[in-house]
Amino acid sequence: PSRIAIAGGSITEILYFLGEESRIIATDITSTFPDEARSFPSVGYVRSLSAEGILSLKPTLVLGEQDMGPEEVVKQLERTSIDIRKIPELQSANGIAKKINCVANVIDKSIEAAAIVELKLGPQLKSLRQIKERGSTEGTFAILLMIAEGSPIIAGQDTSGHNLLQMAGRDNAFTEFDGWKPVSLEAIAATNPDYIIIADRRRGANDVITNVKNNPAIRLTTAAKDDQIHMIDGMALLGFGPRTLDVALELADL
Repeated sequence: PSRIAIAGGSITEILYFLGEESRIIATDITSTFPDEARSFPSVGYVRSLSAEGILSLKPTLVLGEQDMGPEEVVKQLERTSIDIRKIPELQSANGIAKKINCVANVIDKSIEAAAIVELKLGPQLKSLRQIKERGSTEGTFAILLMIAEGSPIIAGQDTSGHNLLQMAGRDNAFTEFDGWKPVSLEAIAATNPDYIIIADRRRGANDVITNVKNNPAIRLTTAAKDDQIHMIDGMALLGFGPRTLDVALELADL
């Protein structure tokens, strides 16, 4: 595959990680890292693709995350001569390594990828295995997908945020519900997390941290009092690409 259209920011990161970015001809709007990935023609949003837009770019392969869609567009593309692949995702440290190897297998770079993963990610994978064996450390976390007008969206169980915290050996403060759910600021204050992590989807909006910290319902939390409100790039935090291993280690060290 020499002309790859990508639907999913973690897949773009993996191709750059493997040194195979020269094959890319288009990316979706979640492909924000590295910066040069933003310069490719866009195929739209990973879960809202346009068959016509993709076909106009004449790719030989469409490579997407497991939630690439909508399904009718995927089926439409499958009826053409273009190779369509969805990469499965296990949201764990070993799952990230498997995801990289899966992408490498599709582009016929399995042997090279195994060496790259061992060289570049071996220490992180070893550290995260040790963290998992050690068990959870003290302190609870709240991961906010967004916070603007209205209630912030919080990671409950069975989410990428929850699974990231498990990787890092940290406890989710919000386990009484599944999925991403809107939670009132008062409920956050009552739950009183020790750490608040905000997914940065606007790239460096530091005013968000200040606004959150000064919110009357949050400034009394342990997280605010201890200056433990952090903003992390959204794809690095929740994309489960190579950078997510580093984020998990950062959270483990807080």
